[in-house]
Amino acid sequence: MASLLDKLSRLVPSRGVLHNSLVQRIGLGVAVVVLSAIPLVVQAPPVGLTEGVPASRTLRASRTVQFVDEAATEAARQEVAESVEPVYVFDQNAVSDARGDVNAFFDAAIDLNAEHSGETTVVAAQLREEFPDYDDVWIETVTTMTDDAIRQARRSTEQMVTTVLTARFTAEEMPDAIEQMRGAVSNLPYPDDVREMIAGIVETSMRPTRLLDPAATEAARESAAEDIDEVVIAKQAGENIVQRGEVVTAEQIEIIRRLGLLEQSGSLASFAAVIFLLALMIASSGAYMWRFDPAVWARMRSLLILSSLFVGMVWSTRVVIWLWPEASVFALPVPLAAMLATLLISAREGMLMAILTAMAAVLLGFSGGSAVVAMLVWSVAAVTAMDFMTDRRALFYVGAFLVTIGSVIGFTSALAAGAPLDDVLTAGMWGAAGGMISAILGYGLLPFFEYIFGVTTDIRLLELGNPGHPLLKELMVKAPGTYSHSVLTANLAEAAAEGIGANALLARVGAYYHDIGKTRRPGFFVENQAGGENPHDSTTPTLSALIITAHVREGLELAEKHRLPPEIKDIIHQHHGTSLVRYFYDKAAEGEGPVFEADFRYDGERPQSREAALVMLADSAEAAARTIKKPTLPRIEAVVRRLTDEKVDDGQLDEADLTLADIERAIKVYSKMLASVYHTRIEYPKRPPRRNSNAGKHHESSRS
Repeated sequence: MASLLDKLSRLVPSRGVLHNSLVQRIGLGVAVVVLSAIPLVVQAPPVGLTEGVPASRTLRASRTVQFVDEAATEAARQEVAESVEPVYVFDQNAVSDARGDVNAFFDAAIDLNAEHSGETTVVAAQLREEFPDYDDVWIETVTTMTDDAIRQARRSTEQMVTTVLTARFTAEEMPDAIEQMRGAVSNLPYPDDVREMIAGIVETSMRPTRLLDPAATEAARESAAEDIDEVVIAKQAGENIVQRGEVVTAEQIEIIRRLGLLEQSGSLASFAAVIFLLALMIASSGAYMWRFDPAVWARMRSLLILSSLFVGMVWSTRVVIWLWPEASVFALPVPLAAMLATLLISAREGMLMAILTAMAAVLLGFSGGSAVVAMLVWSVAAVTAMDFMTDRRALFYVGAFLVTIGSVIGFTSALAAGAPLDDVLTAGMWGAAGGMISAILGYGLLPFFEYIFGVTTDIRLLELGNPGHPLLKELMVKAPGTYSHSVLTANLAEAAAEGIGANALLARVGAYYHDIGKTRRPGFFVENQAGGENPHDSTTPTLSALIITAHVREGLELAEKHRLPPEIKDIIHQHHGTSLVRYFYDKAAEGEGPVFEADFRYDGERPQSREAALVMLADSAEAAARTIKKPTLPRIEAVVRRLTDEKVDDGQLDEADLTLADIERAIKVYSKMLASVYHTRIEYPKRPPRRNSNAGKHHESSRS
């Protein structure tokens, strides 16, 4: 049955620009970039949470997110800055300025008393004019005092001002300083009115001695604010963001926004940057395959498989996050794409897919932090595990391995990110679930990819190589000689394929099935006649040739019926190529009448692969080796070389991509192996009949 890809390829024009290999690959790369970038443009619907309103659902972080909360950081720094004590400086001029004011008042009083002796009214008026801030009671008191009393009061006032203003106090502390000052003045040996005057003058002269330094205060506050670390908000993958019914806070809204679940808008520049990086990533991958894996680069089918896996991973992950925003990244089938790439193409492409999926997860916002390393390790481990896939049943053990690795990866990743123990255990369980999902999807999707892309995986070949396959069992029962021949041919082809770097498994399995058409008429083939009657003795050479060559067509019919892979059917179709059935051709040529060589040739096609060519050579070599009398290594090698030369001269290997060195190596391998199988056996001599001692005794006794 032809693959769906083969059917679709017939609809593509076979000529023109579209047929250009490079253009096709560039077009494929552009399609991958566009399809992978669409999930960025088509954002997930908003989750519908509002700050200050109870949440309608419980949300968990789909991936680890960490960011600086600018508002909280600024609030914390503002709080610390406000808690810093203001910086004050001492007013060095406070005492001298106050003493000057005191001396000016009392000196003016003495001078005016001397100038207007006895005219207290005039003195008081002039003092009020010069010192409008002083109380009238103080002025009237000083006008009634003698010069000596004024001088004594001046000294006491100066001393009090000096004592008070030498102390350090702010404007807020001045009331306490005034109260203390008045208490001290009340103890002076003066009349009450003089004490009140002194206290009033001192209070009028007082001012804060500790002055605020705005620049120093601001610098101290800025320094304290800078010492405060940024407020970092972090949520581990799988950790609850908000519980259902819980009032939503601004911090929770910001976390949801950072996860891309709150808004549908996005920066055009960021979209363009991501698309550019995607294009660069795809182009680099293509260049890698072109340079280091040209066989994969040359097969458009392999490129389509890798593209499908990559795009499918991007879309499936995005859809899961849309439908289940709180899903843990470890619950996703992370290693699936790398697993399928390994099974469908090779381990090298599996490793490439592991790297691409990890990079895409970061680039598209699916993952971050330690989870990226965990995803990459998980995928690489899965690629390694695929080497142990001997059949589909082994997927159970591989699945158990993936579950274990997923659990360990989830556990250690969450632990490395500093998550609480409960979240660490939860991440481990999600990893186990992701491993199980990967194994199940791998088992289910592998046949799908095999059919869609017409790929024959090693697992499929191993299953076909099982002797319990219905076709092989039928061959064993109906044509045991052919079955034995096929097994030996398979051993030869496999050994030669390993020697030249071809697909040894394909060569072996293809050889198992190359002669299944002989089950229709097994008795017409010499290996199944076991020395009995040869039916060709009663048929014409032409009819015999038709019967012999028909086993290729009949083998293809059986292969189609049992849905064998295209590679196996190709080997069945090509293992004789267009070779001449020389025995019957020569027999016909001995008779009368014209003989046409075309009537005695197989109607297959020449081998198109190295594996089919090796099966062709092994088939003829094994059949010829059985006819050699007293086989030795030189005789067998001479026969194998002669048959190979005939195939080469007949043009049967022209399209098989075999070098002369490959052919020579195959001849050596076939000759050595056939010599070990068909070597001359030692002919053991016959032993004389054993004499029966009891019979002799019986004879002697009877004679006596």
